[in-house]
Amino acid sequence: MMTKTPIRFAIASIAAALALSSGVRADDGGLYEKALDPNSAFVRVIAPGATSASVQNSAFNKLEDGVSPYVAVAPGDIPVSSSLGQSSVKATAGKFYSVVVTKEGATTVVDDMTKNPSKATLSLYNLTEKAAIDLFVPQAGAEAVSDVDSGGSKSVALRAPLAVDLVVREGDKDLAKLDKVEFKRLAGVTIVVTGEGDQIDAVAVASTIAR
Repeated sequence: MMTKTPIRFAIASIAAALALSSGVRADDGGLYEKALDPNSAFVRVIAPGATSASVQNSAFNKLEDGVSPYVAVAPGDIPVSSSLGQSSVKATAGKFYSVVVTKEGATTVVDDMTKNPSKATLSLYNLTEKAAIDLFVPQAGAEAVSDVDSGGSKSVALRAPLAVDLVVREGDKDLAKLDKVEFKRLAGVTIVVTGEGDQIDAVAVASTIAR
């Protein structure tokens, strides 16, 4: 099983532009609504097309777009599964892990979740055969995430709260659009891009922790 660590991009200018967006709700919430145990690791499953998944002893039978909440677990070897397959992850305290499960196998990604109280985490997963995709923000006229390779993932921290449109691109070609994606402080949004050829789909799912 291959482990990929996402790269944080410095996009302060983009974040500043996004912070000026209109129509933004002022309420917060998400990953850090309650204090997190620093001795816990956090593991979730991303399995596009799956309706159920489990992380250790926690089962989720109605997945939203194939993405489970993170589950707080004691560090160690953590079993995960979905209706597409099963795997495990060696989890370390204080870290967030996504196990991407497809019919072809499983890949573990270490998610770079911001703890900055004024920001939110945007994580982009390229589960297509496209060699590289970008996430473009029309309101800012700039990319939030660039050059995510096939099977890869990258995370960035954006100023929040805000609500913006997002466009998945391959070079200058638009592949998929997400309208008014909402970001809250100390929370996260996961963008999962799937499909083949010109039939590309993208979903935005709030990143949450099972309580």
